[in-house]
Amino acid sequence: MNHLITGLDVGSAQMKCVVAERRRDGNLSLLSVTKLPSAGVRKGVFVDVEAATSVLRDLALDLKKISRKATQNVFVSMNTEHMRPRSSRGIAVVARADQEIQDDDVDRVNQASQAVKLAPNYLALHNIIREYFVDEVGDILDPRGMTGNRLEVSTLILETFAPQVNLLLKTLGRVGFRVAGPIFNPLASAEAILSKRQKDLGVLLVDFGFGTTSLVAYEESKVVHARSIPVGSGYITNDIAIGLKTSVDVAEKLKVAFGSAISREVSRRDTVNLTDVDASAEGEVSRRFLAEIIEVRLAETLGFVQEELKTVGRDIQLPGGVVITGGGAKLANITDLVKQELKLPVQLGFPNVGIFDIMNPAHEELLDDTEFSTAVGLVLWGSKQEESAFSNPVGALKSFLKNLIP
Repeated sequence: MNHLITGLDVGSAQMKCVVAERRRDGNLSLLSVTKLPSAGVRKGVFVDVEAATSVLRDLALDLKKISRKATQNVFVSMNTEHMRPRSSRGIAVVARADQEIQDDDVDRVNQASQAVKLAPNYLALHNIIREYFVDEVGDILDPRGMTGNRLEVSTLILETFAPQVNLLLKTLGRVGFRVAGPIFNPLASAEAILSKRQKDLGVLLVDFGFGTTSLVAYEESKVVHARSIPVGSGYITNDIAIGLKTSVDVAEKLKVAFGSAISREVSRRDTVNLTDVDASAEGEVSRRFLAEIIEVRLAETLGFVQEELKTVGRDIQLPGGVVITGGGAKLANITDLVKQELKLPVQLGFPNVGIFDIMNPAHEELLDDTEFSTAVGLVLWGSKQEESAFSNPVGALKSFLKNLIP
């Protein structure tokens, strides 16, 4: 029986939704792609439940026109500055007399790694397995079938403020969405963009959203750090509105149509007639000054990214460079600024649309955009979850409930 998987990216400025059907052969058929203005969301969390509910209710009604199942298996993005990473370790003695490691040994050691004291009112959203050790020999991805006396696991726990997660789930449930799991934003984006080779080499993914900038760093295919910074491209818009004394709407249009992340690339003589941007606006603005405002704010944000990497406590090796994505990554010359500030090779990250069978060319055109990375990644995350559940239904259910949404 085929299953529908829905990826819902709840952003501060826009909500993106992708619905796909996972066929019996494991392939994904794209059914729907939606983008609509968001409401009631700030810095990735709900601040006005009534406004958010109104938008989500309309979205749910539209999805049910495709299929009633389109709202029943939803993987939703979770992005908040209150997401905190911490390393953990679990140890278990191998139970069998012949010392062969089985599923129950892996389950016990994974559970042991979760036996940490969380901050008050926090929950573990993800328990990401980095590597296993068998009798102190590490770098093992799957220890099942191996023999040894002691099994250990190194994990990265991402804990977040429980009331924000509960409010997200409650609001979505109220309008008819059945959430299969909230997923931390950059982990979903990485699923849609990064290759195994990039993760093996060591790579930093930076997702520039409207209200937040989130990141995840990989080294030897292991997640070494993940965080969300409460500064996004919306702050650039606000800076432009203040600096140029325009409305926020005009500032956003100026940023998208005429902005640049590198001010020296713009002539001091270039100007923009505000009437060309908005009929109600008057006067001219300097494109160079516009670019300077953008560059200063972006450089500050990238400084926060650098500080986050330093918190790991050691130098991260990133031969794979930096991959940037999200709606804010569409600014002109942004790759040059990121390269300049982080001193690493940089490339734009687009979601891998080749994983879908796409019948509607308009859907493919919509998805081929950095702002859809998270929504596509959520669908891929859900597909892998179903694949895991099919191969090991009991173990997958235990892992999902305990590691993802305790």
